[in-house]
Amino acid sequence: MGLDQGSLANLIVVTVAIAVAAALPALLPRLPLPGAVLEIILGAIVGPHILGLAYPDAIVDFLSDFGLGMLFLMAGFEMDLAALRGRPIRNAAMGWVISAGIALYAVLLLVAVGLAQALVLTTLALCTTTIGLLIPILRDSQLIEPPYGPMALAAGAVGEAAPLFILPLALAHQGGAEPQALIMVAFAMCAAFAVMLASHVSRGSFAAIVARTMGTSGQLPMRLAICLLILFIVLSHRFEIDLVLGAFVAGAVVRAALPAQQREAMAVRLDGIGSGFLVPIFFLTSGMRLNIGPLFNDPTALAMIAVYALIMLAGRGIPALLLYARDLSRDQTVALALHSSTQLPLVVAIAGIAAQRGHIPGNQAAALVAAAVVTVMIFPTLAALVLRKPASS
Repeated sequence: MGLDQGSLANLIVVTVAIAVAAALPALLPRLPLPGAVLEIILGAIVGPHILGLAYPDAIVDFLSDFGLGMLFLMAGFEMDLAALRGRPIRNAAMGWVISAGIALYAVLLLVAVGLAQALVLTTLALCTTTIGLLIPILRDSQLIEPPYGPMALAAGAVGEAAPLFILPLALAHQGGAEPQALIMVAFAMCAAFAVMLASHVSRGSFAAIVARTMGTSGQLPMRLAICLLILFIVLSHRFEIDLVLGAFVAGAVVRAALPAQQREAMAVRLDGIGSGFLVPIFFLTSGMRLNIGPLFNDPTALAMIAVYALIMLAGRGIPALLLYARDLSRDQTVALALHSSTQLPLVVAIAGIAAQRGHIPGNQAAALVAAAVVTVMIFPTLAALVLRKPASS
């Protein structure tokens, strides 16, 4: 069955927009906006609420869901627990618990005065960290090595993984499906077993097969990774677990199954299909769904952008200032507070899911995403400025 003229025009606008989002930073190297932010902005501009040139139809929605899955598969693949064990992971876990407490208290106040809905979902959206955006920032700034690198990566990994595992439970509770907790426990056990099994496979003859086929046109490891991603997404839908968790687990399984010397090559391939095609469509579609017009017509909704951004900074930044003074210099601790407060992909996912299911109104979802965009635009830049200062002991 062929595509109708509307769908063809829609695809053309989407593909041109993701190309423009990649071209702008290349042509304007001093542009302070990360690619994901540009894609959301372009999606909002070409989408139905502003220019009306594109809209999230069935095809774009499918590619967007696949892009969301690829984004969190890449996040799961980046998690190297062996490098983060010890104080980095302990500090990160304790820090996230404190973050959740701060965000929960702040959202309780907002709900009490009628400025927010969906207590748990909004709390989760405010205490995340975007490890997918942090990793390239740390690499480009040569901060990936100890002592700063492991601390920042652990904070980012826990800041993304913890909300991911709680999100399906929150959605189930919001929808009145408490038995979902048992399904989540079973899913977590299956996920742990899958990671252990994959780790065992990586030490056998499979390692030789991966080494032999990684560079061939068949791309067996990449095809297996995509197959695993789709399998976990299908299982997530079957058991009513959000697809981001299934994709994240798929990424962890792919990493465990690969020999250590092949992981960098696999990361390059995942980044090519993910960052080059699928993930930008997710961010672009998220921008299309944003109706930012009411924000500018409603001073309260506009003010909530600043409120949410401050809660993100306080919730993720205060634990960093409290917990990392023994391990990092003063400037590094401040920079880590700013890096930990940088949020976007999971906020977009949580806000989008909550709005689509009717748990929060559209203006609240738009304000949450706009606040996350503010953190990406400002906090990494401030962290870089702090780290350029002469080191403080």
